[in-house]
Amino acid sequence: MAVNMIMLFDGTSDSRKLAMELSSSGFDILATATTDDGVLKLHEAGISSVMGKLDYSSIIEICRKGSIKALIDGSHPYADSLHETCMRAAASLGIPLIRYDRGSIKIRDRKIFYADNYESAEERAMKGNNIFITTGIKHIEKLKGIIDSRNAYVRIIPDPENIALLIKLGVRKDHIIAMEGNFDENLNRALMKYYRIDTLITKDSGFNAEPKVNAALSLGINVIIISRKTFNWKIVGENFAEIKKILNDMGIK
Repeated sequence: MAVNMIMLFDGTSDSRKLAMELSSSGFDILATATTDDGVLKLHEAGISSVMGKLDYSSIIEICRKGSIKALIDGSHPYADSLHETCMRAAASLGIPLIRYDRGSIKIRDRKIFYADNYESAEERAMKGNNIFITTGIKHIEKLKGIIDSRNAYVRIIPDPENIALLIKLGVRKDHIIAMEGNFDENLNRALMKYYRIDTLITKDSGFNAEPKVNAALSLGINVIIISRKTFNWKIVGENFAEIKKILNDMGIK
């Protein structure tokens, strides 16, 4: 491995793009991936990868063997356990941890309700009837009350296991919207109009969530956003240029 290897915790299309941009700029990247597809995309970009959901001990071992000089946590904003593990590992190793953060949703409107947890989101959503759920597959079972008693339309990435889980939970097949990508406001609006949505449940995934929130507000739809857990990140970059500058200032290349 290279002398100044950087370990980047992948998990989103944004973090994968960051890995590719850093690699193209001459940084030596070791990226994590949790799926075969993720490994394949990194391999196609010429980026070394390690597959699997890594625990604290695994991260420590990989970093010591590979002489890792810095960690970049580019995982999903709601990957709370991984955030905590990265913080703990970086502190133990005495190396910097950089958070690649999307930033929070900046839209403010009276129709937006911020829920502290899934339970609060479900309770609020019960005021509606046609509920558009875009929180992803993780913890979807916490919205079982909506699935059982309302018209729940769930958008997920088109993974057979995810679809099977939704059907097992009781989501109607014609209420499963299996799509992958970053969708613009127009597409989100068209979907909500087609299904006559009156309530949107989503997460605060920053600028990626804003098109669907804006689409919902333009149609007078109530929006419920499940809030993120707050972390005390010491070093944060919100884009490639900021991350690159941080690494250069650290003398890591």
